[in-house]
Amino acid sequence: MKSYNETWFSFTFELINTYDPFYEEPERIGSVALLTELLSKHGLLSTKLPASKDLIAVHSYRDTFRDLIRTATDEELSLFLNTHLLRAPIQSSISTTTDGQFLFVYDQPEGKGYSLSNSLLSICSLVLGMELTEYGRSRLKACASAPCEEIFMDHSKNGLQRFCSKRCSTRYHVKKHRQLGHL
Repeated sequence: MKSYNETWFSFTFELINTYDPFYEEPERIGSVALLTELLSKHGLLSTKLPASKDLIAVHSYRDTFRDLIRTATDEELSLFLNTHLLRAPIQSSISTTTDGQFLFVYDQPEGKGYSLSNSLLSICSLVLGMELTEYGRSRLKACASAPCEEIFMDHSKNGLQRFCSKRCSTRYHVKKHRQLGHL
């Protein structure tokens, strides 16, 4: 069984950020082997290995989602996520941990004719939907430090996070400081 946890969260945001113009080669998963490596890293390899059609589907999902973040209405974003949630059912159940905590566990049954890409993209849609319902659209942001375009969920207390990382924050502020120094 798979549960909605940090693994699914980190996979989802790593997947939607696999295109980054900051790098010399912006496409981070340009082959089936690189997609397989990403799935393996997050423990999401199943009995089905990725194929070219899965790579194409992942690229399409990622690119469409990134465009929707910038331009779509809330309704359009919801429709996109729901479309992918409907393609592969996720069964939920409640489980307990050894320390007496309750948690929802989500499982995608294999072998029922669902494609690997549909399963992966429904996981991403579930994670993004849960984050949006808990934190709201205003907390789903793109990094403000060009050329970085990383998408991140702002979990800060005040909701004012502007950068995906300290690296980008530093780069932005150093550039701004240098520009002010030349005035």
